[in-house]
Amino acid sequence: MLEWKHVYERSVVMTSQAVTNTKQALVKLREQLRTGELYQHLPEKIDQIINQLPHEKRTPVILPEDDAKATTKLLTLSDQIKNKEKRTITDKDLEFMLAHLGSTNPTVRDRGVYFLFHDLIEMKILTTDQLKHVLDRVLEPSMLYEHIMEAQGNGAFLRSFSVMLLSLVLYADRTHYHFIETAQLEEISLTITTYIVLETDCRGYAGNKGWVHAYSHIGNVLDELTASTKLSRADKIFYLAALVERYKHLNKPLVFGEDYRLAAVIANLVNKHKIYADYLTLLLHKWQQQLMAQQPKADEVFWNRWYNRNRLLEALLIRGDLPDKLQQYILRLADFY
Repeated sequence: MLEWKHVYERSVVMTSQAVTNTKQALVKLREQLRTGELYQHLPEKIDQIINQLPHEKRTPVILPEDDAKATTKLLTLSDQIKNKEKRTITDKDLEFMLAHLGSTNPTVRDRGVYFLFHDLIEMKILTTDQLKHVLDRVLEPSMLYEHIMEAQGNGAFLRSFSVMLLSLVLYADRTHYHFIETAQLEEISLTITTYIVLETDCRGYAGNKGWVHAYSHIGNVLDELTASTKLSRADKIFYLAALVERYKHLNKPLVFGEDYRLAAVIANLVNKHKIYADYLTLLLHKWQQQLMAQQPKADEVFWNRWYNRNRLLEALLIRGDLPDKLQQYILRLADFY
């Protein structure tokens, strides 16, 4: 067993009861979908969960305070790896990376931790035990759900980049390591579905703090789950429904390429089998019915949701690779508006 020593002490935030309740509710819905008790009305059930989510009081986000030291250390490690001066990375250094994943400094978080981790994956430097540890860490509620029930804040950086690292771990496992068993992958799918239902931060590039891009990173994980032959069709329909239902409830605009990223995810899935194309048609039809029942409102939220939808439909259409029946249906929706 590896003995992991944390080089950066951070508070472990207890999982919000609302997060726990949401995941438990989704467990029940997924089981009903798997057993055939729930299919047509799954979107409404997910909507109910979303509509009942509370907004919690904002609490302080604990951030690393050693940006200069971290930048130097991460860039040095990166150079040593690229120049093949180092062919391994210590557990201590790996934990240092994870401890700085939530930094609001893009040089540390994005160009530091993420770029280095990407190189470690591509060069197959991490051991299986190390990769397992990274997987366990990014799935911890204190990372993946960090301050997720609160108003937009700095906790989103750790959440979003935990999702990004998760996608890299899934990619590495699918292409080389092969240690994630079916049961664990099903749990990962449920965990990321819970994250989707809860995540409301729509920021793309956030000034001098760099990328948040939660919904683009979601796309990376869902592409890996879609590529898996271990997940059932029910599991994939489940996260497709959660994605569409959460997307329709987002109050802020997604204008940093998330529409094209998610359109690619959706196209990838619906081209796998007719059942996914049919289910997406059902989801879009229900969405259309809801919009037609509403009166346009003179408020920002209504129009943000309206144009988020329009951009997603346009991104799907412009691809030109959807199954014909689905393509024609979306064309009719676009013509209607």
